Amino acid sequence: MIYVAGSIELVGGTLVGDRVADALGRVHRQRHDGVAYWLAHGTNALLPIANRGELAVLYCFIFLFIAAHGPGIWSVDAARR
Repeated sequence: MIYVAGSIELVGGTLVGDRVADALGRVHRQRHDGVAYWLAHGTNALLPIANRGELAVLYCFIFLFIAAHGPGIWSVDAARR
């Protein structure tokens, strides 16, 4: 499992902005962020401010925004046009 996750992170990280890589990376990242948050922070308290999980939640919402908003002007898709 770690090799699959590592290869998705490597390829998806180099192709930020490409729609196919974003779709694959988005699913992986959202699942990974949710699991990481609950394993590392969720066992201490429910709210992020109480269990020091602010950055995990912030990253999760940033990637969710990028997934919903689409690639920006600095993306690989924009560079190919």
